[in-house]
Amino acid sequence: MTAIPAPMTEPITTDEEVLRHVTALVGQAYRRQLWLMFLDADDHALPVLMPIEAYPQRPTHPQLERIASVISLMIDELQAASVLLTWERPGPGDSTSDERLWAAALGIVCEVRELSVRAQLLASREGVRLFEKAEYFAVAA
Repeated sequence: MTAIPAPMTEPITTDEEVLRHVTALVGQAYRRQLWLMFLDADDHALPVLMPIEAYPQRPTHPQLERIASVISLMIDELQAASVLLTWERPGPGDSTSDERLWAAALGIVCEVRELSVRAQLLASREGVRLFEKAEYFAVAA
């Protein structure tokens, strides 16, 4: 877990604000990792970033459960209302089939556990962008 200097003072209520917030924190992608960022009930960013570096190329049930457990624990500990999931990795901005599978699977596990995911994002050498449900759920089609 990494502490950030201070949370943004304004609520993060739009997708544009989510993008600005994540871009300011993650910047250009350097390594493959998942960033967890948390928002309170008033949509203010909480001053905690949590990187998860060691996860397999394709999701496994045990790994999905571990990550969802970490998210649940952090939400409880921080009294957060929601989480932002940012998939960072070097390379082009288009998502891969494995990234779509991860995003879809973790989104489903969080939904089953009633963990609120405010947004999923993809950070690449081309910058940060929203990782839309229509894109990552296309993997199941």
